[in-house]
Amino acid sequence: MNTPVHARIEMILKHFNLNQKQLAKQAGLPENTLSNAKKGKNIPNIEFFNAIYKALPTINPHWLYMGNGHMLADNQNGTVSSIDEHEIAKKMDSMIKEIDYLREQIRDKEEIINLLKTNRVV
Repeated sequence: MNTPVHARIEMILKHFNLNQKQLAKQAGLPENTLSNAKKGKNIPNIEFFNAIYKALPTINPHWLYMGNGHMLADNQNGTVSSIDEHEIAKKMDSMIKEIDYLREQIRDKEEIINLLKTNRVV
């Protein structure tokens, strides 16, 4: 099951008995950033997830970043297995490359739009 970001945030708030403002402060995130992610208005970046994980290290990072697995880390040692950590690292690298590619595509489209605007004959 792949839990959407907004649902993960809701689950974190409920499990740790926090409100949005408390989580934002604890994680060092702007409250509006957390609010927008919770409402599904934006897709959080890696720094967003890193801040939450740093503030709440008992969360399973695979679940936090990817939405898969259980919310909490393995109860025996407080971490996920090295296999999961390796898998997470590979997926995160892939996601970062995809995000960079999409940003490049957006820049290209913006450049085309600007060129069209400046060459428009009125």
